[in-house]
Amino acid sequence: MSTTSKIVIVGGGMSGLVTACLLAKDGKDVVLLEKNDTCGGLVNSFTIDGFVFDGGIRAIENAGMILPMLKELEIDLPLLPSRVSVGVEDEVMHAVTEKSIDDYEQLLEHMYPQSIDDVGKVIKVIKDFNVYMKVLFGDGSPFYKDHKKNRLYYLTSFIPWVFGFLKTGRAIMKMQVPVEDFLHEIIEDQSLFDIISQHFFKNTPAFFAMSYFSLYTDYYYPKGGVGKLPEQLQQSIERWGGSVVLNSEIIQVDTETKKITDSTGREFSYDKLVWCADLKRLYTAVDEGTLNGLSLQKAREKRTRVLSARGAESVFTLFLAVDEEPAFFQKVSHGHFFYTPSKTGLGSTHREDLEKIKSGWNEDNRLEVLAWLDTFCALNTFEVSIPVLNDPDTAPQGKSGVIISFLMDYDLVLKVEKDGWYGEFSSYIEQSLITIFDSTIYPGIKDKILFTRSSSPLTIERIAGSSEGSIVGWTFENPLPIDAGMLNMKKAVLTPFDDIYKAGQWTVSPAGLPTCIMTAKMVADRIKKER
Repeated sequence: MSTTSKIVIVGGGMSGLVTACLLAKDGKDVVLLEKNDTCGGLVNSFTIDGFVFDGGIRAIENAGMILPMLKELEIDLPLLPSRVSVGVEDEVMHAVTEKSIDDYEQLLEHMYPQSIDDVGKVIKVIKDFNVYMKVLFGDGSPFYKDHKKNRLYYLTSFIPWVFGFLKTGRAIMKMQVPVEDFLHEIIEDQSLFDIISQHFFKNTPAFFAMSYFSLYTDYYYPKGGVGKLPEQLQQSIERWGGSVVLNSEIIQVDTETKKITDSTGREFSYDKLVWCADLKRLYTAVDEGTLNGLSLQKAREKRTRVLSARGAESVFTLFLAVDEEPAFFQKVSHGHFFYTPSKTGLGSTHREDLEKIKSGWNEDNRLEVLAWLDTFCALNTFEVSIPVLNDPDTAPQGKSGVIISFLMDYDLVLKVEKDGWYGEFSSYIEQSLITIFDSTIYPGIKDKILFTRSSSPLTIERIAGSSEGSIVGWTFENPLPIDAGMLNMKKAVLTPFDDIYKAGQWTVSPAGLPTCIMTAKMVADRIKKER
């Protein structure tokens, strides 16, 4: 069976949904193909016994980009403030305003009185990057907002923004080094170093890490769960005449006849193809027999780079249904909570110690791995989300859902799964986390748990189709297989193939929801102009 469509978009995550919405709203003939039975990718929610859990991202950051996008797409989705708290041991601060950075400074000074000067150095950099982020994504930024018809903007705001952008660009270029290298230059105390660096993926660019605190006052939670956002986008695509085809996983791309084929044998013809799925799948799906000459050479070079690259660290997530009033958790934090049970820090646990275990792996080292997990969990930093503190309707009356996640190495979990004790591994982590939180910030929670669920990097890879279970695209530990970054994003949407573009978390690094939306708009604008 063959289906003809002018613009085909592969991948129903946020970038695919936004691209399809923008083009369908513009009157284009659009079909979106998604391999699962629902859209959303890493932006999703699920419900069990009245508890709403968010399976991917826990909130929407950077309202300066999200809100204009929703307005342009005529989507009326209530976004509730999702306040952020940060805690170490029994000390908790709340990121309510920009001035909350001073509270964070006091928290660190209290925990590490011997390193007050170093704390001051870190806070100064964070404050500087708060300003830079306003330049990139604030009201004066043209990155998402459409100022084309507003001449006053170019007369009053655009020129000052350009000067601010140039200054920001210079600062970003100086901070391209891994955050660990940068922090080592200004911090001597290993525990203080850990307590800041272990928030981030390994080798995260310093500019990205140091700018993250600026987003803490800009978190929002969609009414009903983050999964409501892709749900609304899908409805908008169909309202404007586009179509969404579910359970359609693309396995072959013929660039000569401009046809793609899914795993069920269905064919879709295209004038323009936008790839918003995992980039490795594009290069394995393209039929090289349809290429020749320079196109074939470029495709093979890019294919080698992409297929040899890896996704960044993934996460392990524990979902808890708790027979406890929301007020119990509200006494501790807001609905989004970054918590570290011990000020000691991970030290070598998640790096040298882990690499030693993996390099000497054998079928008899199960106890060694479990012992390592004890230390890893006790000293780690966790992202805790409590949806009911943002939206009271996300849990049954008098009860609360709690989501606890932390960075997890994909290869470790894969080795465990291949050796046949994945279930024991997951259960051990679940019980470890429950014990830790029961003995620290949530005393008594252990006896109030109604049920648990969990997901690992393998879960994310299987469901979202994301290589190595990555949630932020390419790893920062190896050379990137892409040519575009934050300061040259025009290259982000291009591929070596005629009339095939790309968007999403695999096109720009560092990646997240804002870059998915930015690249979606970029590719949609390019297609509009070309047609």
